[in-house]
Amino acid sequence: MRLLFPLLMAALAGATAVDAKPLVSSSEETLESVCLSYADQPERLIEICGAALEASGATEAQRLRMQDSLAWAHQNLGNHEEARRLFEAMYAAAPESDLALNGLGWSDFMRDDYAQAAVWFEKAMAVNPEAQALAGLGSSLYRAGQAPIDQAVGYLDAAMAISPDYLWALREKGWLFMEEGQLDLAQGVFEEVLGLSPDDENAAYGISYVLSDKGEWQAALGFVNRALQADPSYLSALSRRSLILLNLGRPAQAMRDGETIVALLPDNSDGYVRVARAQAQMGRTGDAFATLETAKDKLGYEAYLNYWRASLLFDDGQNQAALQAITEVFENGEADYFDHELRSQILLTEEQYVEARQAVNHSISVFPDEEWLIYYDALTLIGEKDFQAAEQRFDQAVDAGLPQEELGFFLKQLVGAAQFVQAIQMRVRYSENDG
Repeated sequence: MRLLFPLLMAALAGATAVDAKPLVSSSEETLESVCLSYADQPERLIEICGAALEASGATEAQRLRMQDSLAWAHQNLGNHEEARRLFEAMYAAAPESDLALNGLGWSDFMRDDYAQAAVWFEKAMAVNPEAQALAGLGSSLYRAGQAPIDQAVGYLDAAMAISPDYLWALREKGWLFMEEGQLDLAQGVFEEVLGLSPDDENAAYGISYVLSDKGEWQAALGFVNRALQADPSYLSALSRRSLILLNLGRPAQAMRDGETIVALLPDNSDGYVRVARAQAQMGRTGDAFATLETAKDKLGYEAYLNYWRASLLFDDGQNQAALQAITEVFENGEADYFDHELRSQILLTEEQYVEARQAVNHSISVFPDEEWLIYYDALTLIGEKDFQAAEQRFDQAVDAGLPQEELGFFLKQLVGAAQFVQAIQMRVRYSENDG
């Protein structure tokens, strides 16, 4: 079975009984055979499989496959709860069915419950060790933090060895390399997919993602456009293109993509954030705040919305309001790395060094090796007048990957604290190291 992730399908408005397409148009086909093919449009498969399951000519094994086809049709239309109900019904009727076990695995995978997904895939492997169970297991174990990247890639490679045409496994290898920050390896994998399937929009999107992470915005634009040519309603690609256009200094176009996302998916915050960021870059920060407020009124509190509200407030110099917005994310227990980083930036800008120390200590306990958080620790030490420790901590941040261009700002803080000699000596030391 071909794994498809949820697709956004345009509604067909105004159809009449005269316009309706017959469920089966060929004399060589039956409702059962079309349903079992998994090959029609999801909306039609729901009708066809529903009708086929009401008939009585199929065996129990065929009925199970028809239920699977029906479940995936619902999944591909975003009807996740109905798909889940069908997979659970299949499992209740046939606990040893690999279709049911894999279906439940993918259902949990798509809900980001990777640990439970791995349980289902392991059961599926025990019944039928085939490609999708193997690939799902490897990816789920990695994403649940239960397997290192090498082990996960081993599972995905084994899935490809079993089924060389199963490109989901190859693409997923690229995404796992992305998770690891191994951008060149990820790009190579996505290029391999395009070599096998030139119209693969997910692979084109993957390359655009890698290139934008590398800061190669113009090259990234070409690949994200390629993905959108294959699927104009590819929401992740629309969102990525909006970001790319923003970084290319084309906010009006970035805003249009954001507005398209809002129109296609009004109950998701991503489109509103894309619109708001573009508005802010166009000098319309008031409109940006209004856009985020509209999203909050519609969707309620979301950490992602609060982060971007805090970020735009900080950019606008409204530091205390920004701090209040980002603090709410921490109070709700939803902070990620970027929330930690922004909180430290705000507190340091406000010279609230007592609070900055508490925040930095907390952040480093969660993300001990992140260069920017180590750097904020160094800046906090300057505020605490522990200048030698600050210098040592800055060196550690550089060793961890902090761009040396940050030296100028760090030295400015030392000079502001009247540490002129130390600042000069650091400049000389780093100049000698560069030489």
